[in-house]
Amino acid sequence: MAFVHYTVKKIVHGLGAIKEAANEVKNLKGSKAFIVTDPGLAKIGVQKPLEEALTAGGIEWKLYAEAQLDEAKAFGADVIIGFGGGSALDTTKAASVLLSNEGPIDKYFGINLVPNPSLPCILIPTTSGTGSEMTNISVLADTKNGGKKGVVSEYMYADTVILDAELTFGLPPRVTAMTGVDAFVHAMESFCGIAATPITDALNLQAMKLVGANIRQAYANGKNAAARDAMMYASALAGMGFGNTQNGIIHAIGTTLPVECHIPHGLAMSFCAPFSVGFNYIANPEKYAIVADILRGDDRSGCMSVMDRAADVEDAFRDLLNDLDIATGLSNYGVKREDLPACADRAFAAKRLLNNNPRAASRDQILALLEANFEA
Repeated sequence: MAFVHYTVKKIVHGLGAIKEAANEVKNLKGSKAFIVTDPGLAKIGVQKPLEEALTAGGIEWKLYAEAQLDEAKAFGADVIIGFGGGSALDTTKAASVLLSNEGPIDKYFGINLVPNPSLPCILIPTTSGTGSEMTNISVLADTKNGGKKGVVSEYMYADTVILDAELTFGLPPRVTAMTGVDAFVHAMESFCGIAATPITDALNLQAMKLVGANIRQAYANGKNAAARDAMMYASALAGMGFGNTQNGIIHAIGTTLPVECHIPHGLAMSFCAPFSVGFNYIANPEKYAIVADILRGDDRSGCMSVMDRAADVEDAFRDLLNDLDIATGLSNYGVKREDLPACADRAFAAKRLLNNNPRAASRDQILALLEANFEA
């Protein structure tokens, strides 16, 4: 069986790499950059290092905290830059599509439905979790049907990614925790999933090891440069991995929770992870044993059986969340018991994700998991 591995064209990385932004615009034959970022980030000026780098390099730019595409066209933008967390980067990828393809964006929900190449794109993450900068996926709210859906297209890969952990030094501990767990979940679901390959295994294994060894330190001290740098690489490596395999049941459930609850993506992945791996581990015990050992920070292959180590993965994940002060139980996050059947329906319909899950899951099994962990 033949496999194909895709990734972004270019990665500029290391502390202080943001200073290369203007050069990267020029390398894409651009002179006018349209910056898309989160409105909250824009208010506090987190994007200032990017603006300063572009100005110093002679690049004209416009900042839009929300993707106002008509203004981007009027400005004559020839490069689009996404700056921020996963939502901002996903919005940027969607905007790049709509600048060269007719909308609305929901007509492209699915895989490889985008007909034309996107505007040249640079993605710059300011969190270490989503890995969105490395993927060809844009996860967006489905305003018609609830939950979230993805646009997947080869045209959505960034032309250049800039990884600079200095941009994450000011992240609040809570954001550090939930985005960091999100990175681990990405790597784990890809590593244990049906579509895993030796290439994605190498990427995901290193990503999990980096998160396991550094997330607590980054959470406890946001100025820990070594831990922050490791988390930035972990997120990117996980993105390179799962972008070629898809995720699994954790994302199927976590992305179908009620939109009106306004649960951050990384937080949803965090509290959905323990019960999901508890469901999954019997389908791939060899790999879940490795995951559990990474979470425990200990290679126990010489003193415990594969199945015993794999069976520990749920408790090991719960212990990590406890250290990061992330509560489990859906009721903690505004989800109501009467929401659960619709959540199960949407999760079961997420075939793109469930088709990669190591264990087949029925709609009733998903509902039972949600009910059992409603107040966990």
